[in-house]
Order: sequence, then structure tokens, then C-alpha cells
Amino acid sequence: MADTESESAGRRVHDFASDGHMSLTIMTFNLHRERTTDGPNSWEHRKDICANIIKKFSPLLVCTQEGLKSQLDDIACLLPGYEQFGVSRKGPNEPNDEHCAIFYSREKVEKMDGGTFWLSESPSVPASSSWSTDVPAIATW
Repeated sequence: MADTESESAGRRVHDFASDGHMSLTIMTFNLHRERTTDGPNSWEHRKDICANIIKKFSPLLVCTQEGLKSQLDDIACLLPGYEQFGVSRKGPNEPNDEHCAIFYSREKVEKMDGGTFWLSESPSVPASSSWSTDVPAIATW
């Protein structure tokens, strides 16, 4: 039996098929932080390509790595049907550093919870790092 849809508070809600399965499309992109030395591979040349690939596959979720705030803002403008969340690896008070943001389709899913933790011995401490790492590392969920 195919996936069925119903309307709930103006949102499209997907029901599981009779066998309990549902197909999800999730994409991941390493945005490669914007650098002036990237020449033809600069973000200015890549942002439309990135947005067009996302539009083509229309995923429920897009998970990003190495995205600077300016890059995430570009994606948000190019994909108005998506909402994003996540903080920079230096924490919410340092928004211009790299993020591992998650974009989700507002039409297809509703965010119920989410957050960011640091891959360190102090996972709830912004900008924390351990184990001789050069920079803080994060995971957004």
C-alpha cells in the first residue's frame, strides 16, 4: 500500500504504509567553509548548485557540515520551504563560526526537539574540546 497523506493544521502529514514502512530522503552536505582562495570553487559559484541539488531531490532533512552563518543564510534564502537549526562549534554566542546545521522541510515534517553537543569530555559546554583536537567538534541532532 502506498504512503497516504492527510492534512493536519495546514501541514501535510505522511502516514506509514500498511506494512509499517516509510521512505525518507535525507541528504548531507559538507559545505566547505567559504574561503577567498577557492577561486572557481568558491561558495559564490557553488551555492546555486547546492540549492538546485536539494530542490531536485526534495529531502525531508539536509544535514550540513562546515557551514558558516553566511552560507547557511544563503541556503535559507534559496530554499524558503526549509527551516534550519543548530549553533556554531563555538556556541550560540559565536554565530559566525562553523556550524553543523540541519535544515528540514516545513511542509513535510515538524521539529519536535533538537540540539547541539560538543564531542568532548564536557559535551554540554560550548566550544569545549578534548583529546588534543585543534578545534571544537560538534554534533547537531
